[in-house]
Amino acid sequence: MLISTLNHNLPDLTDNLANQLSNSKSEYELLVIDNGSTEPLPKSTTHRLEQNCFFGGGFNIVLDYFLNSKHKYFAVLNNDLVFHGHNILEHILNTMEEEDIALYSPSVINAGIDQCKWTTVHNWGSNDLRKVPFIDFQCPFIRRDLAEKIQKFPEELFLGYGLDFFACSIANRNSLNIMVDDRVTFCHLENQTLKRDKLTTISKEQYYRDNMDNMVNYFNNSEFKEDFKQLWESGQTYKFIN
Repeated sequence: MLISTLNHNLPDLTDNLANQLSNSKSEYELLVIDNGSTEPLPKSTTHRLEQNCFFGGGFNIVLDYFLNSKHKYFAVLNNDLVFHGHNILEHILNTMEEEDIALYSPSVINAGIDQCKWTTVHNWGSNDLRKVPFIDFQCPFIRRDLAEKIQKFPEELFLGYGLDFFACSIANRNSLNIMVDDRVTFCHLENQTLKRDKLTTISKEQYYRDNMDNMVNYFNNSEFKEDFKQLWESGQTYKFIN
């Protein structure tokens, strides 16, 4: 399994993520890509980009690296995640294998009053897997067959919004399982690069505005227009009934 993360001026959080992963007993390759930082790099850095390619651009770099590897699964984890690493990767790998999962996410709790707007990834107390139409990309785990169908995310989504809608549209169209695991929960500190004012290339306001505009414009002018509308709605209205 390939595990990756992108760092932009958050060396403490990136190294913390790497340290948490080191507690896992499973074998994995760790890819820590510094994404154009202007501050000292994390000690865990494995690769460095001179310029900030943002989340979408960085994700495509990881995807290309993965497609040229022999790994069956890969993950792109936000570097501001907190979890207990003991045997988590082993559990996730075994679960994806045994349950035929192409796109997997742990359940996610944001470290604040406001929780993720995408209710599919909330922990619903099922103590089980839940098949869902959509997950957002806080901590996605992706199987090779889905990655090969994606090949490369659209350049229009380079800032990052919309990668999840694109991947879920491809998975749903090909009847590939998307699942959230309520037995594994990650805490997300959420948007630390922006909250700490570490984004050096554009303002926060422009980042949010352009990110949303790029996503909406891309999907409204693509073959995935209806998929996007349906996933946007279902992602926010999903409720699990046991």
